Amino acid sequence: MSLKSRTLILVILISSISFISLSQDRNNKKGNALLDKVSSQGKNENLSSILVDGKDGILETQIDKLLKELQKINKDFETNFSNSVDVLLKENKNYLDQLENEYRSKLKDEHQKISELKKSVDDILKIKDLELRIVDRKIDEINKNLKNLSSDEFIKTFKKELKKELENFKKSTIESFEEQLNIKVDTTKN
Repeated sequence: MSLKSRTLILVILISSISFISLSQDRNNKKGNALLDKVSSQGKNENLSSILVDGKDGILETQIDKLLKELQKINKDFETNFSNSVDVLLKENKNYLDQLENEYRSKLKDEHQKISELKKSVDDILKIKDLELRIVDRKIDEINKNLKNLSSDEFIKTFKKELKKELENFKKSTIESFEEQLNIKVDTTKN
């Protein structure tokens, strides 16, 4: 039986008890009125006590039956309610366990992705650091060369070397020309 049907039966039983009690109350009043008439007329006093005892016995029997039914319904309700609660708790626990497992799995995946990203970022930072070092070295070299180029010492040295190179070139050219033509060129005047 479902919870709704049990509740409906309980409401019907309570209504029945109220109706039976009201009906019995009316019947008792009518019966008592009749008994009072019979008693007042002085006829058979035992009859009135028998009628009252009979009605009380019927009421007690009805009430006992209704109480037994109520106890049975209550016991069934408690059993079914307890079973339903146990089933719901078990389902909820299984659902919560499933959610927890999914959450842990997603958390593990996200942690792994973050670790991979961190490793990639570290690699990129290492490469960038190396590139910056190389650029710094090149800047230092350029600055050093600029200093050398702008210094008087370098200019003097450069002029001397250039003059030597030109002399060597001139000399080698003249010698090669003399050898080829078999003549001697006088370069002292120039």
